Amino acid sequence: MKVLLDTNVIIHRENTKATNYGIGLLFYWLDKLNYEKCIHPYVIEELRSLHNKNIQDLYDAKLAAYTELHTVAKQTEDFIVKLPFEKSHNDAVDNQLLFEVYSGRVDVLITEDKALRDKARLFSIRNKVLSINDFISICTAENPSLISYKMLAVKKEYFGNIDINNPFFDTFRSDYLGFNEWFAKKSNEEAYICRTEKNEIIGFLYIKTEDEKENYSEIEPTFNPKRRLKIGTFKIETSGFRLGERFIKIIFDNAIARHVDEIYVTLFEDRPELKALEDLLSAWGFTRHGVKKSHSKEEIVLIKQLNTYNESFSVKYNFPNILYRRNKFILPIFPKYHTTLLPDSKLNTENEVDFIDNVAHRYALDKVYISWSSNSTNTQPGDLILFYRTGENEGRKAYESVLTSLGVIESIYKPKSKNELLQICKNRSVFSKEELEKFWNGHSWNLSIIKFIFVKNLTKRPILKELWERNIVPEHKGPRPFDKISDEQFNNILELSETKITFTEK
Repeated sequence: MKVLLDTNVIIHRENTKATNYGIGLLFYWLDKLNYEKCIHPYVIEELRSLHNKNIQDLYDAKLAAYTELHTVAKQTEDFIVKLPFEKSHNDAVDNQLLFEVYSGRVDVLITEDKALRDKARLFSIRNKVLSINDFISICTAENPSLISYKMLAVKKEYFGNIDINNPFFDTFRSDYLGFNEWFAKKSNEEAYICRTEKNEIIGFLYIKTEDEKENYSEIEPTFNPKRRLKIGTFKIETSGFRLGERFIKIIFDNAIARHVDEIYVTLFEDRPELKALEDLLSAWGFTRHGVKKSHSKEEIVLIKQLNTYNESFSVKYNFPNILYRRNKFILPIFPKYHTTLLPDSKLNTENEVDFIDNVAHRYALDKVYISWSSNSTNTQPGDLILFYRTGENEGRKAYESVLTSLGVIESIYKPKSKNELLQICKNRSVFSKEELEKFWNGHSWNLSIIKFIFVKNLTKRPILKELWERNIVPEHKGPRPFDKISDEQFNNILELSETKITFTEK
């Protein structure tokens, strides 16, 4: 397979100082799978146009490690007519890189340029124009036996126990004057951190609550007085796993628990990984508010409103704001799939070690479930799902079968092909590629992909016997997929499980 690498990827790779952990994983997979690493003449021109002579010499010395494309493909009329107006030389370069994929001269283009990846949709080649994280995700999903490390769970640690000299924090040191001193003063506070089994830090999050008296003089336009959650320090490395979503869930859970009205974060825009972080936050409803001016650099300010719901936007954009006035369903899941899909709903009888590893869908906040139940056609985005773990032992199911958690439906989609099914479910489903293919072969005519967002696990787990006693499920039966329940039955379950859910309206 020929893989074409964009300028931004080459710059990351050949920097004298590493700025993106995912670069190492990207080249690990390229080498492990014996993919040909290609570089385009236009990319070479861009690298040689850099003003720093030492950097140019460094690139020249390392270009031999790549396969240079010696010719430039001539764009065809059917490609040209779909192109947006070229505003700059960069647009012309991007369009040519796209055409190299479109024409089949290379199999894949890897780029950190989101606009370029979006442009690929115009030519129906978005599945061949990938970010570093996209590519690593595909490799980890398709080659689990080649993954060389396990991913540990996100845990809380005191600042005082974290090595400030770890290279992970180099970008913070370069961006923020006095970062080490600030870090030392936080020694008795906690942060969320994720490490590999080699103890490498690949994710870090520090958040704090601010009240109405907080000084926001450096932010323009200034904030109105509100109770806010500030995302103070946040960084995730490309890993091939949905680690960013795991941290987003932590942010949202804290915002709800701390009863804030708004979440905000400030970000610089001078590195691709920060743009990727902005894209992640934007997908979950963070919007640009203004700028923060401090020291000699300017940061953008992103905000996320809580306690409000805009129905003109998607369920994902609004989350964690959810509406009560929606249909409610029970969805049974077999034990072998339940906890691997919903690790936060692990039963006390299950071994935690079984769910701390290198499986990407366990980290995803939005997940997919495959159904060919006729009842699934009654669901709509925004509807609520109570997940029900079926019992394993005959004669004990009344006591072993339990309601465990709540989710909200993000979307329902009927795939048009097997490849589309595999693409949508990649890294978000408990089902293996072989199982998905089997489902398609047997149920393609009525198969649906239910995309949902995990909301919360129930404080107590009502067993099937209690559901019989409360007339939520017919006695001596279990719920069927997407059995609809009434608001009264739903309230009964929340009372029975002693679970409090914050709804935007009721």
